[in-house]
This record gives sequence, structure tokens and C-alpha cells, in this order.
Amino acid sequence: MIVVAAQTASLSASFVQTAWWIPLYPILGATFSLFWAPGLIWRSGPRPSGYFNLAFNLVAFLHSLLAWIAFDGTPLTTSWTWLSTAGLTIGFDGTINSPALIAMTIICGVHVLAQIYSIGYLEMDWGWPRFFGCLSVFEAGLCALVLTDSLFFAYVVLELLTLGTYLIVGTWFNQSLVVKGARDAFLTKRVGDLIMLAGLIALLPLAGSWNINTLNAWAATATPTPALTLILLAIIAGPMGKCAQIPLHLWLDEAMEGPIPSSVLRNSVVVVGGAWLLLRIEPLLAVSPIVMGVLVIVGGTTALVGALIALAQIDIKRAISFLVSSWLGLLFLAVGSGASDSAWRMLLIYPLPMALILLAVGTVAVSNVTQDLTQLGGLWSRRPLMGLAFLTGAAGLVALPPLGGFGALATLVGSLGGSQAPGLLIGIVLITNGLISAALVRIFGLIWGGRPSVFTQRSPEVLWLMVLPTFVCAGLVLHLPILMAKAGVASGWNPMAFPLCASTLAGIGVAGLLYLVPSTAASAHTRAETIGQPVLPASLSGLQEWLASDLHTETFYRRTVVGLVVLLAAASNWFERWVVDGFSTRSGLLSLAGARRLSFSTSGRVQTYALTVLFGVVLMGLWLLTRQTVSLPTF
Repeated sequence: MIVVAAQTASLSASFVQTAWWIPLYPILGATFSLFWAPGLIWRSGPRPSGYFNLAFNLVAFLHSLLAWIAFDGTPLTTSWTWLSTAGLTIGFDGTINSPALIAMTIICGVHVLAQIYSIGYLEMDWGWPRFFGCLSVFEAGLCALVLTDSLFFAYVVLELLTLGTYLIVGTWFNQSLVVKGARDAFLTKRVGDLIMLAGLIALLPLAGSWNINTLNAWAATATPTPALTLILLAIIAGPMGKCAQIPLHLWLDEAMEGPIPSSVLRNSVVVVGGAWLLLRIEPLLAVSPIVMGVLVIVGGTTALVGALIALAQIDIKRAISFLVSSWLGLLFLAVGSGASDSAWRMLLIYPLPMALILLAVGTVAVSNVTQDLTQLGGLWSRRPLMGLAFLTGAAGLVALPPLGGFGALATLVGSLGGSQAPGLLIGIVLITNGLISAALVRIFGLIWGGRPSVFTQRSPEVLWLMVLPTFVCAGLVLHLPILMAKAGVASGWNPMAFPLCASTLAGIGVAGLLYLVPSTAASAHTRAETIGQPVLPASLSGLQEWLASDLHTETFYRRTVVGLVVLLAAASNWFERWVVDGFSTRSGLLSLAGARRLSFSTSGRVQTYALTVLFGVVLMGLWLLTRQTVSLPTF
């Protein structure tokens, strides 16, 4: 027995010590996809590429889960020098600890569910190698992000995730909206990435290191100078873009044009990659009160505005994408207000409920042709199981006890009591929670409530490959508080939980009255089909249109940022054409004209050429004779 126990302990320790391998498993799966992508293997069809990726992702999940179970609380660190030259050393620093193992288990678990779901969703699609390979690249990048302690390598991983977003959103690249969504997602996130890179380069001479632990230790003695404040503001631009925070929020709803499984991963685990980095460097950001204030303003604004915009959307995926931005806005608010413990809970609670919501909605969109909310309805009598799954995800996301979202938001509200403006911040959280609750009930009412429409008269159930991961995810959401408690991330009850529950019930009640009560819901559907927008009183139609068009943000950017770029491009084109090209063209024309005139002096007579040479020699001699003699110093 002693020998068996010793072998078991040794095996468990090996899982933790080899946790560095976890990002390599999905990379191997993506590598195998290359054999099918260009058609090197074509007799078997593209499906084996998906099976290979799923197998490697399953190994990654099992490894991360076993490492989490076997972890004894002692962090493991490593350091690998990638570049050392001219006094500059760039290395990969990594740490294996409990948060990293929990995060990798969630990341790999959600990826396994999404890839099983994808097998059913893409049953008739031929783009398996590219799609499954990109999913695996996402997984590898996120696992590397949670392991690294290097701010520079974290930036590199975020850049790779940006490229992965472009590739996976553009899976169906023969559709114009897909191309636009992939391009806008790439360019918008690149703006934040480039600003972050400038901040990283400027930070190195001040702090002397890119190691996150070293930076946080240095921050304890640093002073908030204007230069450091600007550098930190530049660094947070990267997480803002990744988490779709205002003003870098436009890409997320357009990126939803990709396949639904990619939306599941992007909206549940990929977007929180920026939030993970933000939390890792929170002690560094806390050096500057201005930076923390900016996080609060950005997070609070995005939370409120995103939830309001979601209430006015008629596309299912667009409505959910703005709810993602809104919920992550609360996380930014938590970081900016110094409630980092609450932010960590929110980060770990968020992925599973959001993944479940999108998994349930995806089964509706794929079997009913449309994802327009005004064309759906009445599915409760035909698809009640998916409705229950959606409600489970929604309940796990908002403050509804005893599920995980309630514990995370209750802890946040309790932590905000000691902030500089507790009333304002708590009010933002309560209002946002109520709006998110209302938006989720609205989506449920327009899909599963009311009478069946033309699109939902016949709504067949989807393949079991899509149903199975949905209900596995639902079971995990229901047990999430228990799992988090075993992981030491339990949340306690505090007096502010009562108003938080009240805001949830208020949002559910108002939306339920509009979209679930039979007479009101029928009127809502009729008016929505008439005007193509959700229901609001006629006096608020202008507000409704303003919210539905994302506050005309895209138009504003087109007239300001894009307009300025176009103006600068036109000015540069004019300068290039009339100044640079004009100078070179006119110089060339003058040379040609001089050569043409000089050609007239050519007679073909040797004596004329000799006389010209002699005349030149005489002039040179006279110049040398008349030149003043310069006396050289003697040494």
C-alpha cells in the first residue's frame, strides 16, 4: 500500500511538473490539420482533422484537470531566454499556480465542448481543417497567456489571438459581411495592440524588466509621474481592445458573423484574455490614480451603454455580444476600484454561463435559418430543453442566488463599499445587472415565448453532438458555486446582496411583462415585425433607433477618425504627386531639355572637340595659377 501511495503521489506530481506541456497539445492538433488543409490527404475527406484536434484538446483538458487536482499549493516557476543582445534580454517567464491551473482547466474544458458542438454544427461543411486548427490555436494561446509571467510575451500572445480572430471569423470568406467582420475585428484590436506595444517599450527603461512579478514589486516603490501615467494608459489599451470596451468595442458584434462555435469560444474565454492580463498587472496600474479612474470610467460606461444597446438589437448574436461588453465592463470597474479579489471571482465565473447561452442560442439559429429575433417565437412548445439551457446560463450570469453570478456580483458590490464613490459605483452595478437581466429575458421571450412564426412552425431538434455539450455545460453552470468553493473561490453573503437581487428581479419582471405575458408579448411581436425593432413607446422611438444603431458610433468614427485618415491620405497623395513626383519629373524634363540642346553643339569634327578640351585645360591652369597659396602648418 505504501508503494502504491508513493507511486500515486509521484504520478500526481508529474502532472503538475509537466503542466508546461498543456499549450503544446492543441498546437499538435493544429499542426495535423495542415495535412488536410491544402489537400495533401483528400481521400478521407476533412473530418479526421477535426477528430485529431478534439483528441489533443481532450488530452489537454485531462492534463490540466489532473494537474489542478494534484496541485499542492507550491508554485513552480521557469525562465527561458529567447533573445539576449546589446544589453537587451527577452525571455519567457512562467508560473504554475492554482489560478493558472483553474483557468487552463476552464479554457480546455470549454474548447472540448465547443469542438464536439462544432462536429454537429459543421456536419456538411468542408472547412474543417482551417476551422478546427484555428480553434486549437486559440486554446494554445490562451493557455500560454495564463502561464506566462512576461508582459512582453503576453503581448505577443494577444497579437496571435488577434490574428486567430481574423482567421476564424473569416472562415466563410465568400460572404461580404464575414470579410468585413474579420477585417474590422483585426484592425480595431490592432489599434489597442499597437498602443500597448508603445507603452511596453517605454516601460522597460523605467522598470528595467518585463517580468510581471518584478514589475509589481517595483510598483510598490514607484511614484506616479506624468510619464509613467501615460505609459500605463497605453498599456491598458490592449486589454480594452480585447475585452471590447468603449471606444474599442465595435469589433465584437461584427465578429459574430463567423460560425457559432467560434463565437462561443470568443465570447466566453478569448475576450477575458485581456481581463486576465489586466488583473495580473493590477498592482502596477494602481501606482497611478488617474489610470485607475480611467478603468472605472471606461468600465462603468461600457457596462451601462452596452446593456442599453443590447436591449435594442434584433439580431441574436449582436444582442449577446453587447451583453459581453457590458459584463466585462463591470470587471473593468472592479479592477479600477481596487476590488481585485472580486474581479478574479468574476473572471472565473463568467466563461461557463456565457458559453451555455451561446450554445443554446446556436441550436436555434442553425435549425431555424434565421437569427433575427423578430422572426422567431413560440419555441417553448417545440424546443423546451434548449430554453431551459438558456435560462440556466442566464441565471448563472446575473445576480440570481444561489448560482455563480450572484456570488461574484455580491462580492463586487460588497467590495465597492470602501471605494471613493461607493454610491455611484454600486448604483452602476445594480442598474447594469438589472439591464442585463432584462435583456436576457427579452431574448428568451422573443425566441421561446409567444406564438410560433413562419420560421418556427417546424423547428427540428439538432444533432445530439450539439445537444450533449450544451447540457454538460448546463450541469457545470449549476454546480459552479460548489466547484469554485472547492477551489477556494467561495463568495459570502453581505447586506448589499438584497438590493442586487432586487435589481435582478426588477429587470426580469419588466422584461417578462413585455415579452412573456401573452397579450403584451403578442403586441410586442406584432410591433417588432412592423418596425423591425424591439418594442418601446412611440415617444421613445428616437431613443430606440439611437440604441439600435449603437449610438451611431460607427457613423461618428467614419466622420471623425476615418475622415481624418482619409483627409491625411488625400493630402499625402497630393504632396507625393505634385511635390515629390513633380520635383523628380521636372528635374528629369530639365535634364532631357539640356541634353537636347547640348546635342545641337555636336558637329562631328575632331578639331572642334580638341579645341574645346584645350580651352578647358587653359581655364583650369589659369584657375590653379591664380589660386592663393595656402601655407601648411609645420610640426
